[in-house]
Amino acid sequence: MKKTFFIMFSFLLALGTMAQENDKSKYQGHTDQNKFKQMKDLLPTPNEQRTASGAPGHQYTQQKVDYVMDIRLDEKNSQIHGDEKITYHNNSKDYLEYLWLQLDQNVRAANSKTPDINSDSFNAAFNG
Repeated sequence: MKKTFFIMFSFLLALGTMAQENDKSKYQGHTDQNKFKQMKDLLPTPNEQRTASGAPGHQYTQQKVDYVMDIRLDEKNSQIHGDEKITYHNNSKDYLEYLWLQLDQNVRAANSKTPDINSDSFNAAFNG
């Protein structure tokens, strides 16, 4: 009985391992072998804004932002109060439908609370 059980178990185990095999030969990798593909990722097509080398072209424009901030820190109540005025100058000939404004804390500052918030042990060990 034990011998029959052992043979059946070995047979089922062998079937299970064969079912897990992947045929790697049909996967050639993830590179695009198309000889006529656009080379935008490697060499951008030159236009009025950028030359073929990536340098600014004759119609290159830069945006300008002027801002004034009046920030007050209330340490007693752990609050920040402030006013700001942002003036955005669109020097491009293209119309901008929206602007993205994002204000982040300085996570690399020595007194940043980021390590306290992040519970990742690797991050705590890395920041030391």
